[in-house]
Amino acid sequence: MTEWEDWRRHLRRIGERRLLVLSGSETWAMARAAELCPEDSLWLGPAPAGHEARDPARILRYLGREYPCLVYNAYGGLHPDAFGALLGTVAAGGLVLLLCPPLADWPSYPDPDLARYVALPEQADGLESRFIRRFAALLQQDEQVWLWRQGQPAPALSALPDTSWQRRRDRHGCLNREQRQALACMLHAARRRQPLVLTADRGRGKSSLLGLAAARLLDAGYRVLLTAPSPAAAARALEHSGQRLPFMAPDALLARRPEADLLLVDEAAAIPSAMLLTLARRYCCLFASTEHGYEGTGLGFQLKFQPALARLSPGWRKYHLSEPARWSPRDPLEPLVFRLLALDADPVTPPAGGGLRIHRLEPRQLIEDESLLRQLFGLLTLAHYQTRPSDLRQLLDAPGLELVLARLGGIPVAAALLVREGELDPALGQAIWEGRRRPRGHLLPQSLAFHGGFREACRLGYRRIMRIVVHPRCQQQGIGSRLLDWLKRQGGADFLGTSFGASPELLRFWRRNGFQPVRIGLGVDAVSGLHAAMMLWPQSPAARALLPAWLGQFGADLRHHRQGLLRALPDACWRELDLPLPAVSPGLDEPRVRDFAFAHRDLPADQPALARFLRRTPLPATLPAHQLALLEALLAPGANPAEVARRLGLKGQKDATQQLRQVVQQLLPPPATDC
Repeated sequence: MTEWEDWRRHLRRIGERRLLVLSGSETWAMARAAELCPEDSLWLGPAPAGHEARDPARILRYLGREYPCLVYNAYGGLHPDAFGALLGTVAAGGLVLLLCPPLADWPSYPDPDLARYVALPEQADGLESRFIRRFAALLQQDEQVWLWRQGQPAPALSALPDTSWQRRRDRHGCLNREQRQALACMLHAARRRQPLVLTADRGRGKSSLLGLAAARLLDAGYRVLLTAPSPAAAARALEHSGQRLPFMAPDALLARRPEADLLLVDEAAAIPSAMLLTLARRYCCLFASTEHGYEGTGLGFQLKFQPALARLSPGWRKYHLSEPARWSPRDPLEPLVFRLLALDADPVTPPAGGGLRIHRLEPRQLIEDESLLRQLFGLLTLAHYQTRPSDLRQLLDAPGLELVLARLGGIPVAAALLVREGELDPALGQAIWEGRRRPRGHLLPQSLAFHGGFREACRLGYRRIMRIVVHPRCQQQGIGSRLLDWLKRQGGADFLGTSFGASPELLRFWRRNGFQPVRIGLGVDAVSGLHAAMMLWPQSPAARALLPAWLGQFGADLRHHRQGLLRALPDACWRELDLPLPAVSPGLDEPRVRDFAFAHRDLPADQPALARFLRRTPLPATLPAHQLALLEALLAPGANPAEVARRLGLKGQKDATQQLRQVVQQLLPPPATDC
């Protein structure tokens, strides 16, 4: 081990990091990793005795910390977002140990992470992962990756450059010229009460600069607060402020509204954009964040939040750090992660002219053509704010995913990603309708059945457009509409459908292309701050026959919710919805009312049907006053069950809803039973 220790000391001296792959059985790989890594390493996935196993899916608690060694046990599943984000926690001179099956067998290994990309667990059985095949190939192509295969001697340690790297702070606490300029900009913005956004890739010192700026401002008498997705994510900023900086979680800030001259927001991309905007309205803020999609809300911080901040505060400023501060500029680990997860993928600039060609694309074509894969994924990243590494895996591995590409002069300029949904087993469809089952996937049929109140939804087939993107330089040229026209002509399902954040612009686009709204979500998305809209275009005779009744029921439900849970939906959205005339029959309401009473259907979703039922049903004279009060309170538009429970002296929201079910049961004939 002397050679190993000497190599580790040399690695620390040059300030670089390395990836070591231990490829073999899980038992062998864990034993080797335990020998190579110190006890204070971060273990992700299954771990041997003496090491705490951490869940890779819960990454936010680890961001902002530093570890000398990260062990990622891919036998527990290769989660692309976690792998990309947490490699940034490895300190200069540190190691990442990747534990995996033999590389030739790894693509066919039953990876637990594949379960996130299928509707039912059995669909993952026997799947070969194209994502892992590409991942393993790139690892083997990189000369800086140290690969130890079980049954073979440990390979020779890679040669390291004979250079030195040291972090020396100046009198301001900065490590380089860029940091000094950024600190000056931050202090200037704070004194002028101008919002500032500090962006960089990991390891550039964003959090440290927040702490240094805070210390200077606190010394000058400013009231400064710090927030971040978690206390752990704020640790570095707190350290560099001298532990004098008060920390509050974002939700606590919004609830308590403490006074402050300045709010520092670390790891801002991991906080929902809507929450960031609310904080920006309340405080003068300095935001620090990465802009790549391996953590938090993906590109939402760049593509959604920053334009909104510009509208709110036209004088805002931005500073970008490019020079690494936490490790050497020659460090090979960060470029490797970017290649593995296509974080640096960029679309090709579209040509000025040329004919538009639309065609299907098989996932195997992407694994065979790295250039095409990077162009397509770059297009998705550029045009949609929630793209992250998991989307790359979905693109390559998800069964039933349909890819459609539009090329202009041979260059990809638009794309649509579709997934087949619906045509569910009748027993499963009934369980979904009643609220007893919620399998992964099948977004449209499940939501339309359970939340929309359309009982037939699960038996029909859908091609859901998960993503449709057009290169920004080619927008407003009708390319998106031509892509939709091509999809409409393909058939193969009852409905062509979509779900998206309901902005006036998107509603106008889909309505202009003939899609009809059938559901508006009653809550708002944590990232976009928008209500979800679901829209359909009928492709089969059965769909065309059903859609008018669905539209009438949707219109009636929406009229009820407009005065309640949807009262904050902007007027521009209501205009674009062009609501269908309310037209619902008791025959459509009765199944919703009965299965709310006797099964587990959702109160907010079924509230309109329950209210209509109550209006046309004579109430028994013997109904106690407290039950009548419960009916009236819970079926009023926008009723808050928790508040109703408090007002009526009930135990809570669940108790109030359960008592409502019992009252409605009294107003209905008992359900039929099998003899």
